[in-house]
Amino acid sequence: MTIASTTLPPPSLTRPRGIGVLAIATGIAGFALLASHPGGAATDFAGVLKEEAANRVADAVVHGGFVVVLALQTVCYAILSARLGLTRAAVMAALVFFAFGAAFLSGSMLIDGLMTPAIAVRYVAKPDKIEAARTLFVLMGTAISFLMPIGLAFQSAAVAAWGWALTATGPRGIGLTALGIGAVMMAAMVAGFATMNVLALMAGIAGTAVWAVLAGIALLRMQP
Repeated sequence: MTIASTTLPPPSLTRPRGIGVLAIATGIAGFALLASHPGGAATDFAGVLKEEAANRVADAVVHGGFVVVLALQTVCYAILSARLGLTRAAVMAALVFFAFGAAFLSGSMLIDGLMTPAIAVRYVAKPDKIEAARTLFVLMGTAISFLMPIGLAFQSAAVAAWGWALTATGPRGIGLTALGIGAVMMAAMVAGFATMNVLALMAGIAGTAVWAVLAGIALLRMQP
């Protein structure tokens, strides 16, 4: 008696279309969250407290959303790295650098989007405690000023490393573009860290969103 069986290709040989689409979606989500980031026009610390308290929900959605996006992108990039070959030094370095960057950025997002507004809500109605609030804001602002540029610097190195790997194995045009994006992001992070320029940091986040779209396209174009 013969039992018919169906031979399926190993999972590693199938085309990861769903992961490619997910990567593109996270890039688009990154742009949307960046555009939705609450602004501020306060000219004194009391005004800053009021703005942070008023924008608590919006801050939580935007910054919490970025943390979710980073988690999903880590999954997508792990699949991309497996496709490119984890035994290659550039690919392994890219995945490790991105993971370190995601950890630093998640810490920055947690402080900026959740802790800061929560403390503002606690102190906004206590004018006699405003100096205590100012001290906490200085502490959190200092932490953010290191966490965000360091995280984005790690991610810029990751993008460049994946670009290098793609120039050898994968869509060469995407690889060269990724190398350029990584270099621009690193330059922006150096400038942003030296001058504390918020626009430079935002440019770095935009660069990670562009790379997510390119990585998704690369995954869609890879042959099984």
